[in-house]
Amino acid sequence: MATYNVVDLSSVLRTLCDLNAQGQPWPGPSAAREQHHHDQAKPPSHTRTPPTDLATITTWPAALRHVMRTVGQSEETQLRIRGLIRSQHTHERQWWKGREALLAKQAARGDKKKELDAVLRSIGAPVDPKEISTVAEDRAELTNYDEKVYKASAQMAEAMAAELRGMGIPFFGTVRNEAVNDDEAKLTASELHHLQSRMLELLQDLCKE
Repeated sequence: MATYNVVDLSSVLRTLCDLNAQGQPWPGPSAAREQHHHDQAKPPSHTRTPPTDLATITTWPAALRHVMRTVGQSEETQLRIRGLIRSQHTHERQWWKGREALLAKQAARGDKKKELDAVLRSIGAPVDPKEISTVAEDRAELTNYDEKVYKASAQMAEAMAAELRGMGIPFFGTVRNEAVNDDEAKLTASELHHLQSRMLELLQDLCKE
């Protein structure tokens, strides 16, 4: 998994974005001094940059610029995302341990039955041929557990998506899929899922503890 330098990459992205918008080459020392004096002569501006409409972010480069500008420079948002990641990992560990415990319980039932049968045979007592639980019953029990875990994980994913949407993370809210022009393709469900997975990987890298 790739690692991102939050400060450096954010600065580079802003610079590239500014240069692309101006359509100008990299300024030399002289141009930089002239720009500095020009900026000093400008009256202060009180206009604010309008917030980004997340529904219009449908490409990875645009999403990357937005996240590096917001999450990458907000310790509070990073802390919230770390909390979500910890919660997810905790639940996944609990579900896995529960499954392992169920398998162990099923194996123990069979072992105890065998031990009891051996004792009964040793003293000449009748042995009940019926199994405590059949293979099919054990499989059904395990399937039922897996279905409950799947439902719980789906609910957790929905809750996390809502949290990320509230934090302004691209691809987890409404995506405006209408093509602006003929050259712009619409996102399919598969593409959106891929972008969401890619965004989660980026967030985990940005918010490592």
